[in-house]
Amino acid sequence: MIHLQDSIAAQADTTANPLAQFEMGKLYEPDAVKFSFETVGWPILGGLILLGLLVAAFFWYRHYRRNAYRREALKSLDSIGQGETMEIFVVLKRTAIHAFGREKVGRLSGAEWLKFLESSGKNVKMLGRDKQIQLAIYQNEALPSEARQAIISNAKQWVKTHAVKL
Repeated sequence: MIHLQDSIAAQADTTANPLAQFEMGKLYEPDAVKFSFETVGWPILGGLILLGLLVAAFFWYRHYRRNAYRREALKSLDSIGQGETMEIFVVLKRTAIHAFGREKVGRLSGAEWLKFLESSGKNVKMLGRDKQIQLAIYQNEALPSEARQAIISNAKQWVKTHAVKL
């Protein structure tokens, strides 16, 4: 009985019977597609990448050269001795004149100068030590080491973060 059902199903299956009669033979695969950089797009892409790298290097170098005065000021601040409080503000004034111009910065002094430093730098706090700074500069009084460290730290912060507003 099972044998009879299999033969009926095999005869009714139209897709299996015709294919079973044909011998398909060996399958032939096509040759692999060769890959090469011979098309015009690759040299153009390579040229664009090279041009992009050159432009990026130019802008990095220009930025590096423009900030040479910052590196020089930071080096000067690091070399200031213990009793040279006035020298901190000489370095700051020289740096500010370079960045903002003599017309804008040259006339500033006292609290107005400290306010300028705070407004043009990020996280710079000089006005809180106004009295100590005035005594150290104009009366040649020594600053406590904590105050001196805070002033040098704020001076370095200003040199690193000041932004020239055009």
